Amino acid sequence: MQISTSGEGGHDACIDRLLETVARFFDLPLAIIAQIEGARYEVQFVRDVNAEVEVGQVFDLSQTYCERVITLEKPIYVHKASESLFSDHPCYRDMALETYLGVRLFVGGAVYGTLNLTAPDAQPRAWSPDAVAVLETAGALVSHHLALREADRRFSLAVKGASVGLWEWDVRSDALYWSPRFLELVGVLDPDFQPTFDDFVDRLHAADLDRVILAINDHLSQRKPFAIEYRLRHEGGEYFWVQARGQAEWGRGGQALRMAGSIDDITERKTAEMRARDRLRLLEMAGEAARVGYIEISPEAGPGSASDEVYSILGLDRTQFELSFDTLLSRVHPDDFATARSLFERSVESGALEAEAIRFTRASDGEERLVHVWVQSLLDPGDRIPRSFSVIQDVTGQRADEQRLRRQAAELKRNNAELERFASIASHDLQEPLRKVSTFGSLLARDYSPLLDERGTKMIGQMVDAAQRMQQLIADLLQYSRSAHTALNVEVLQLDELMQDVMTDLEIAVDDCHATINFPPEAKIAGDRILMRQLFVNLIGNALKYRAAGRRPVIDIGVQNGKRCCRIAISDNGIGFSQKYAERIFEVFQRLHSRDAYPGTGVGLALCQRIVERHGGTIRAEGEVDVGACFTVALPRDPVDRYSLMTGEAV
Repeated sequence: MQISTSGEGGHDACIDRLLETVARFFDLPLAIIAQIEGARYEVQFVRDVNAEVEVGQVFDLSQTYCERVITLEKPIYVHKASESLFSDHPCYRDMALETYLGVRLFVGGAVYGTLNLTAPDAQPRAWSPDAVAVLETAGALVSHHLALREADRRFSLAVKGASVGLWEWDVRSDALYWSPRFLELVGVLDPDFQPTFDDFVDRLHAADLDRVILAINDHLSQRKPFAIEYRLRHEGGEYFWVQARGQAEWGRGGQALRMAGSIDDITERKTAEMRARDRLRLLEMAGEAARVGYIEISPEAGPGSASDEVYSILGLDRTQFELSFDTLLSRVHPDDFATARSLFERSVESGALEAEAIRFTRASDGEERLVHVWVQSLLDPGDRIPRSFSVIQDVTGQRADEQRLRRQAAELKRNNAELERFASIASHDLQEPLRKVSTFGSLLARDYSPLLDERGTKMIGQMVDAAQRMQQLIADLLQYSRSAHTALNVEVLQLDELMQDVMTDLEIAVDDCHATINFPPEAKIAGDRILMRQLFVNLIGNALKYRAAGRRPVIDIGVQNGKRCCRIAISDNGIGFSQKYAERIFEVFQRLHSRDAYPGTGVGLALCQRIVERHGGTIRAEGEVDVGACFTVALPRDPVDRYSLMTGEAV
């Protein structure tokens, strides 16, 4: 809590620390605070573990998930974009970001921008209400600091423009002078108005009256500095906050002669502070809901302070436990004592946010709890005693869940290996009788056709054709199965070299239809050579298969390398398809035409989709009947093996 509101380093520093805390809390690689004006999305603050996004970068709002947050005017929390309202969003198609959290930020009642976090990987489950509360409260705090930053800017300009109200009070005659700006602040339109001290007192808010009079008397009699905040009544009847400063002049005998000073309108700041107090209470409530505790402590000073959740997590009685650095360490598990002390020492030395998972022994029941501790230590100028601010969260249950998931991943890996062995053995055992059926059927047709009537010959032909199709189907299914279980060997591929291999595989088909294939020879793509070769063979072979009658096939391949992804487009002038079937054609065994019209098993495009998704990319199809089709593949510049992420196996 103190991390986000102490103001160390100014509002920008507070906002930056808030963003870092939020990014660590959700453990997501990219967290951004963006200012949005119209269709313009500008990065104001960023935490990016990949160092790809920088402050000042500008994007088209329509290409970001935040467009939906602004349009729908509500927070959005998505743990799997492919199954959400983002599944057809340009940002998902381009970057395949599965995880997104976004809330709007407000300044002065208007939308300033968004606080958003993203990741390429889907989360195992939907975000909990506790996590939602944490992010929305963080968004409120960021909005608060943005509002204060704007208020401070306005205040600075006001001072430079001499917009403060000036006053002078003749203590002996009780006469007052109010400058034109002072008169403007209190709503007095008569420039010749001559106020008295009673006029000033009459405008004071009743709750501030005694406090202000006491401050004036202390300054006049004891010469204490006069700087105070209070409320004044405007001519319209409403009250506004001012910050007043003044200095008296005393005569030789020590009697006060006059007093002069200024007032500044601080209503906006005071309103923001009151709202901030409300937001801080919400943050405390969110911490209680999410079991997150907050600690402010100094290793060398006296007792520290902590939220109620800290005492709950550690099983402590607030009335009997004096919170200090040493007493807190006394609850650490003996095996983690050195780790805990090192954590605080590193924080003091670096001044950066440090984190560790530390075991504590609960005082109430002796139960061992695993607690994630984030610590940042600050050293004020001229102060040799650092203050440490900590956030703690009980992750005992979470760690148990992680271990369970790791066991499940290991079991899944074993099952996948067994399935692959089964598929290989089954395909071999199935292929052998099919080869015999096909071989003996062909021999039967060759040697005994003269002895058979037309119907018999046709039946033999159908038998042979069915056996051959079954052989091809088994081969395709085996290849489809293996494509998901073989680890990727990612490398940079020269497109011209890759196409030489592809053309070798398709040489007969290309020559038979006199096809023209155009591609940029200097282009490069990143991926697994074997799978990329299979991808191009399937997509180009698909274009050759579904060529238009009476039209020589022309296939154009385009490659566009962007900062984050590589986009490959393979278009043809074939028979095309209706766009309503664009998703269906990627399903296994789905066909738009009969086997008699066009051969195939219905596995090829499903295999293409699996290959692309293995690389962390996306593939989409666009078509128009009798015009042609275009398949667009978007691959990350640095492909990530989805299989290794699923099983925990490093590639």
